[in-house]
Amino acid sequence: MSKKVKDLDSTVIEALVSQIRGRIIFPKDTNYDETRKVYNAMIDKHPGMFVMCVDVADVMYAVNFGRDNDLLVAVRGGGHNGGGLGLCDDGLVIDLSGLKSIRVDTTDNTVTVGGGNVWGEVDHATHPFGLAVPAGIISTTGVGD
Repeated sequence: MSKKVKDLDSTVIEALVSQIRGRIIFPKDTNYDETRKVYNAMIDKHPGMFVMCVDVADVMYAVNFGRDNDLLVAVRGGGHNGGGLGLCDDGLVIDLSGLKSIRVDTTDNTVTVGGGNVWGEVDHATHPFGLAVPAGIISTTGVGD
C-alpha cells in the first residue's frame, strides 16, 4: 500500500523542495484547486503534491522521490487525457507541462518531443517538412498523456 504525501516527514519534503527548480504545489496553496483541474470535469482527484517540472533533472528527482517514499505517482503531460490518468489521490503528480520542445530531424525523418507538448504543436512543427506523426486525433491531447 502506498504512503500518502501528508504522512511524510517535513524534512523529507524539504529535501525535495531544495532540489527542484520548478514549483511544488501542495493542497494548502492558493493555486492548488486550479492546478488539479483537468479537461474532463468528472475527474475530481486530490493529489498530495504537484511537482511542476521545468527540466529533466526535476523529473528525475520527482520520480526518485516517489519511488523512495513509496508514493502513488501519476504523470501529467501538457494536454488532456479523457480518463484523468494524470492525477491520483493523496500521491505525487509529476507535471510535464513545462517541458515543451520539438526538434525535427530531416536526415532520418524523426521528431523528438517534450512531454509537455500537445499533438497540435507537433503537427505544426512537422508539417512544413512533409512529415506527420500518426498519433492523436484531437490537437489538444497531450503527447505525454
